[in-house]
Amino acid sequence: MQKRFIVHISCFIGILLLLAGISCKDRLSDEKRKILIIQSFEPEYIGYKNSEEKIDHEFHKQNIKADIKTFYLDCDSYLEKDELLRMYGFLDTIAGWAPEAILVYDDQATYSLMACQHPVAKQIPVVFAGVNFPNWKLLKQYPNITGFWDKPEYLKTIHFIEVLFGPRRLHFWTDNTYLGHQATRSLLKDLHTVGIDKIGSSSYVLEENGSFYFKSDSIKTNTKVMFQEPTKMEYSLINSRESSANGLLWALSGLGRYSNFVQCKWDFSAQRLGLLASSPTCTVINEGFGLGHGILGGYITPIEEQYKSSVKAVSNILKGKKRQGTPIVEASKFYMADWKELERWHIPLNKLPEDCRIINMPFAERYKTHLIILGCILATSIIVVILSLLRLYRRENKNKQQAQESLKKGERFLSLALAGGRVFAFQLKNNYFYFDNDFYSVAGLEPKPLSIDKYISYLLPEDAQKVLHNVDRAHRGLLQKNISQTRCNFNGKGYQWWEYRYTYNIEENIFSGLCLNIQQVKEAEQELIDARRKAEESDKMKSTFLANMSHEIRTPLNAIVGFSNIIVSEEVELNVEEKQEFIKLINSNCELLLKLINDILDLSRIESGHMGFTFASINLTDLINDIYHTHQLLMPKQVELIKETPETPAIIETDHCRLTQVITNFINNAAKFTKEGFIKIGYSYKTGDSSVSIFIEDTGIGIPEKQQKAVFERFNKLNEFAQGTGLGLAICQVIVKRFGGKIGLRSEEGKGSCFTIDLPVRQENK
Repeated sequence: MQKRFIVHISCFIGILLLLAGISCKDRLSDEKRKILIIQSFEPEYIGYKNSEEKIDHEFHKQNIKADIKTFYLDCDSYLEKDELLRMYGFLDTIAGWAPEAILVYDDQATYSLMACQHPVAKQIPVVFAGVNFPNWKLLKQYPNITGFWDKPEYLKTIHFIEVLFGPRRLHFWTDNTYLGHQATRSLLKDLHTVGIDKIGSSSYVLEENGSFYFKSDSIKTNTKVMFQEPTKMEYSLINSRESSANGLLWALSGLGRYSNFVQCKWDFSAQRLGLLASSPTCTVINEGFGLGHGILGGYITPIEEQYKSSVKAVSNILKGKKRQGTPIVEASKFYMADWKELERWHIPLNKLPEDCRIINMPFAERYKTHLIILGCILATSIIVVILSLLRLYRRENKNKQQAQESLKKGERFLSLALAGGRVFAFQLKNNYFYFDNDFYSVAGLEPKPLSIDKYISYLLPEDAQKVLHNVDRAHRGLLQKNISQTRCNFNGKGYQWWEYRYTYNIEENIFSGLCLNIQQVKEAEQELIDARRKAEESDKMKSTFLANMSHEIRTPLNAIVGFSNIIVSEEVELNVEEKQEFIKLINSNCELLLKLINDILDLSRIESGHMGFTFASINLTDLINDIYHTHQLLMPKQVELIKETPETPAIIETDHCRLTQVITNFINNAAKFTKEGFIKIGYSYKTGDSSVSIFIEDTGIGIPEKQQKAVFERFNKLNEFAQGTGLGLAICQVIVKRFGGKIGLRSEEGKGSCFTIDLPVRQENK
């Protein structure tokens, strides 16, 4: 007992702790988490448009409410030393705000955050993204920093260009800055892996420490071959900060045919590259892509994917995931293309790689196939609707013509109908009713106008108030036409229903309409209501019938099955007398079940009209004598069966078998409820000798007065424990009605009952 109590207490405490944890979690989810965002470029950079909203939306997906502050490094406006001082100073000012995590984007901001050596950068989690060339040496000093390496995929971008244009001369836009040097090194490393060891007319050397050098100037352009279509991909570098003006203009002018530019880094020198170049420009980084800078596409990380992955990483850290040792992973990349640039350079969509994503694509173009299908469906629907309307119009026009013809015929018949259909025209003007002459003869009135007061006197009082109310509403302009039904007693022989259909002309102050006697309609309506009520009662009786049937059939069946199992059981030892008693009970219940089924079948056949009756002339005295002799030996010991018949036998037209069935049923019922005394059967002539009355009288328990009307209902049993189905008297009543007779009952509780059957006698008996 004590152990069970301890278990219950432990479960209760566990539930409380769970509820407290859920409540705590809900409160934490409502708290705003302070997030610092550091962007590399100036605030006006078009790529930052709605960036805070996008990042905040990603935090919402992670069920985090973020309080975001954004710092723009504006790296192109400062030299490295000033840039680091700017970063350090900002972190000083933000330290009091106490951010919980830092999101830093692109190479410049990530480098400056680490290189400024501010304590804040080492104290809180930092996640970077959009970094093409991570400074791995600095990253080793910051175990709290993780992120996504946006590694430039030169070979995939080269494949993208080759798929679109075939063999081309590729000009890689770079410079001698740190990032430009890293971009060039990454390009050379990728080319080296596929066996390309020459850039332009110069070969290059990659050293083990990561440095590289060229054996000759690779920027010089061989103008003799620039106009010839290359047979394979050719590569060259363009130093945007050190190339001569002549070389740059030559490269951008497009005089060198079969060329493409590839953007390797993003700064002020590359912002207009795609717009100035006279041949398509692709990229290996996502900066400037899709922002109207003339960049066609490449194999890059979408900016949305960049925000999504970085926010998810920060969210995991804020939710408790360890930041120490979280690996830096490569960002997901895809083939990307700008729809506007595809249009600009007339590049068909079927040339793009199969898995290429297209941005800035108009809705109509993106869902062109769907819109065409939808348009076809709409056009087909419109045509179907138009054809249907035309068909409907023709059919309605045809129906209209037929209706007009029918109307003409109806007008001809209407005059005949009004003349012979007890429909009368009337008018009410100047407070007098004017009816057709035929109305007065039908209503039993003198053929003269009726004042409204005289007319009201013929109406049922409650209907008179409605008529006066409608007249008043019409005078006030609230009623123009109406149909009313009133009960009128014009001839003093009782109220009958009349219907008045009329309109009111307010200018002439005249009511005009038709009236007709609808007494027969109302009587028919009442008959329908009564029929519906009887149908509902029949439905209830059916349910009661089924319920009683289930009970009455199950009782003898249970007895038969139970006693049969006892007799055949080897576990119960029975003597001969007990077995005979059980067999007698089984036979008795079988007879009861058979009688129940026969009664049900008889009742069903009688009500459905399928029970056959064979009428013949029979001697009623002989019938009574036969029944008397049959039941005389079946009476209980202390009950005497008596018969009483007149001297002159009655001859009646009836069905011998069915009448015997009825009288036998009454005798059996009397025997069940009579313990001592007598049961008397017989008949006598009624007054005038027009009919005979068969009687079955007993000295049994009698029937209470309140229950005497219910004894002929189906399944009605005064004693639920008495043997029987409760259908016998109901069947008797139906059979006697078919004979043209009726059943009567006189009974007094405690003294006995007398059932009578009145049947007509044959005419020759009179």
